[in-house]
Amino acid sequence: EEEMPEEVNIDELLDLQSDVERTQKLKEILHTCSNNTEAFITELVDKLHGLQKQEDLHNNGIEHTQLHIFPERQSSSDSEIH
Repeated sequence: EEEMPEEVNIDELLDLQSDVERTQKLKEILHTCSNNTEAFITELVDKLHGLQKQEDLHNNGIEHTQLHIFPERQSSSDSEIH
């Protein structure tokens, strides 16, 4: 773990034109890792497909992504009929 970088800038990877360039960039970042990084790099590059840059999300009005699974319910426990 000590050899792993603290972070990988996903936006920088998304700026690159091809998966080949992204793979090369990740290899450069992870070159000090003694573990085999090929599977990690392949999976990460694959997961980048369809992602948007953070900057693009801000420009589209999405500043803070929040998960709203259930809207607040209109009824409350004190209005229940027993």
